[in-house]
Amino acid sequence: MRFKTAGSLIARGQSALMMSMLRTSTEFYRASFVSAALSGGVYAAFRKERATLDQLAERLNNVTNLDGLRSWLDLGVSLGELKRTGEEYRIAGKLSRALLDPANDAYQAMLQEIVRNHYGYVMNAPAKLREHGWFPFDEEPGELVARSSRISEPFIFEAVDDAVPRRGAFDLLEVGCGSGTYIRHACSRNPGLRAVGLELQAKVAEGARRNIRDWGLQDRAEIVHCDVRAYRNDRRFDLVTFHQNIYYFPRADRIALARLVLGLLKPGGSVLLTTLGQGGGPAGQAVGIWVATTRGYGPLPDPDELCGQLQEAGFVGVKKKRLVPFESFWAFFGTKPKT
Repeated sequence: MRFKTAGSLIARGQSALMMSMLRTSTEFYRASFVSAALSGGVYAAFRKERATLDQLAERLNNVTNLDGLRSWLDLGVSLGELKRTGEEYRIAGKLSRALLDPANDAYQAMLQEIVRNHYGYVMNAPAKLREHGWFPFDEEPGELVARSSRISEPFIFEAVDDAVPRRGAFDLLEVGCGSGTYIRHACSRNPGLRAVGLELQAKVAEGARRNIRDWGLQDRAEIVHCDVRAYRNDRRFDLVTFHQNIYYFPRADRIALARLVLGLLKPGGSVLLTTLGQGGGPAGQAVGIWVATTRGYGPLPDPDELCGQLQEAGFVGVKKKRLVPFESFWAFFGTKPKT
């Protein structure tokens, strides 16, 4: 680049803009590439992290367009997520290698959720709003969301520990049980605990049942494919929990929902609700767009408003607790009066 050209870019303020755009586009391409490599089976085709172009083509259903495959892989090379020596590629990037660790499955799911789901809501929401429309309920991402939500497990575990005693008979109802991991944690905390998990999405419910069997908890926990608003049972519970799903209920329905929960509790029983709230960072705001523009859902709750709704429904001793420092991620507690 000639000095005159560089000077002109600097004078117009475009050199800094160009660098900012390059950084932004690089991270966008990185997220897209790694997500596709994971969900599309490309990284699995590497097997021991190394493979030639021909080997990858064969393992990926006998790809015939080698120029296309090479171009796609070379994007990974330019991002530093792959390295190429001759015709051999290997997985090299820190992000890729970290997400391939089974212990980081929740983070792998989160990246895929951002690229596959959040992107569409962020991009398409303005047009949908101009059309006075709503996004339809989509069950397809349910399993992915259940996996990605496990990132919050350590913080939610703390809230569960605050609500579940270490010993004694204790009945738990979890609304929207996802993978069943919070039921598992509650069972490990209290050997006298028995649980029912309600799950609206059939595929997710079946996955939770498999997990409960694999964990050896089938005699202590039951998974029911059911909307809590249609749940009928004479059993009353010591604790009802909602983890990261209150925004699946419209704002106008939340007081009635809380009253329904009140009826499912024993006198002196409690509700525990954990959720993202309004006012968080970009990831939380993207979730906020999703739920506020999907038919049948509602916006992320305002923490003070949600406390007021629980109180209006009849709960006493209502309090909120920030679970993640400097982030709008909360636990809410309330108690059913004993008389």
